[in-house]
Amino acid sequence: MSNESIGTVISDLETPSFETVRIILKTGQNVKPGTLVRITVSSGDVDCRLIARIRSAHEHNPNEGPEDIKVRNTIGLPSDYPLEEDSTIIYRIAEAELIEEMVDDTMQSPQTLPQSGAEVYIAEKDAIVKTLGLEDDESNGLKIGETVAGTSTDIILKREVIQRHLFLCGTTGSGKSYAMGVIAEEIYKHKLPIIFIDTQDEYGKLVKSLGGKEVIPGKDKFNIRISSLTESELINLLPAAMKQSDLQCDVVGKVFGELHTKKANQEISGFTLSDMLERIPDASTELAAKSGDATRLAGTVERRLRTLLYHNIFGDGLEVEEWCELIYPCLAINCKHLTATQLQAITTTILRELQELRRDGLIPPYVAVIDEAHLFVPEGEGSPCKQIIREGVRIGRHHGIAMVLMTQSPVDIDKRAIRQCNTRLVFALEPDQLDAIRGVRADASEEMLRSLSKMPQGTCLLSGTYESVKHSIPVNIRERETLDSEGGSTPDIFNEMKEHWLDEEDNLKQGEDNDA
Repeated sequence: MSNESIGTVISDLETPSFETVRIILKTGQNVKPGTLVRITVSSGDVDCRLIARIRSAHEHNPNEGPEDIKVRNTIGLPSDYPLEEDSTIIYRIAEAELIEEMVDDTMQSPQTLPQSGAEVYIAEKDAIVKTLGLEDDESNGLKIGETVAGTSTDIILKREVIQRHLFLCGTTGSGKSYAMGVIAEEIYKHKLPIIFIDTQDEYGKLVKSLGGKEVIPGKDKFNIRISSLTESELINLLPAAMKQSDLQCDVVGKVFGELHTKKANQEISGFTLSDMLERIPDASTELAAKSGDATRLAGTVERRLRTLLYHNIFGDGLEVEEWCELIYPCLAINCKHLTATQLQAITTTILRELQELRRDGLIPPYVAVIDEAHLFVPEGEGSPCKQIIREGVRIGRHHGIAMVLMTQSPVDIDKRAIRQCNTRLVFALEPDQLDAIRGVRADASEEMLRSLSKMPQGTCLLSGTYESVKHSIPVNIRERETLDSEGGSTPDIFNEMKEHWLDEEDNLKQGEDNDA
């Protein structure tokens, strides 16, 4: 334990209470918001220590009231009074909220009233680890960083938090993607496969550095079976002109429904777009009013349905053995080139195939990382991916499926989905985004939430449920161990334009020389 007291518990009209203490700080002692402090309470033979988290602080200096400053400025007098260390009336008061009580080695909610006059100390590493519910052995956990204030303590999450899902949010450039790379390094150490739905080409370098693979849908022999879609998802992908014709959609729906029934009855393992095209003439004959119309209808449906083949996204799909080989140790699915409609279809299909394979025990447990999650599970509106992602975070842990949702816009993401993510890393956010995370704030104070907009890059507010992270705490994310693994860097447009105009000047000068 630290032997140097930072201050003393004071008594006023409101404190100390079971929730709050105020501390008069000793000269030269400073505390930052989020610092964990310890207060020892005399309770017979029982070793009772209260752990409190610094909320705010203020200075009391009657020499610097507005009238005093105005008089000095008007007359031109210098400040002439003793400094804090020599003064009896200048002091600083810190306010802290009680969060845990340690009785011997047992942790419980605060049940002992702090005593006025008790000495206050910075909490030690072992107390911080127990208070936050962290792992103390790096080999058994996920080391993501260290505390921002107080005793420097490694933040090692229990590895089980992965099974209860993670949520990361923060403005562009705040450090959430970098932090996801750190988390991926830690998951990799525990040999869990990681699949990135990479919408901005952020994780290709990292995945390759870890020995994994990067694929682009429609290339690299990576495509999906159309049988993994639902009928409504397929209809949504059809050309606009086709969707305006109920009869054409009915033909597609009939063929798709018949093949899907065979799949459900395990008569076939799946089907492709080519399988559907073969059955279009028969379905058109059944649905067309006249025999002559059937031929024209079939031709139109076939021609328009074939447009889905142009991007090579739909094909024979992957067999179980191919999935097993592809996802381990990690996989980045680069979706940057896809349209919004294709992105939804690809993501939905991949997540559904993986979920079914895992439920059947055909592939190992895995972690799915969904970047730009607000595109897939938007608040207040539907999307093809919404149901499958909701299922993933709701029941995934029972099947060995872990989810990580990331967004720069928490106000636009479905709140039901993020409430199921029991561990949250919140980076710098604009004030208008704060209300969106209040429902998942855990025990973060209002002061902590208000400070989010000023969080430096690479610092986050770590919070969670009592089973994952018992109390919210500011955290500095550690440096990555994989070198040159950052992707999605912002281009230097000014240097690029400088080089462009230098080239233009060289070309102009060369032209003048040739004319001469």
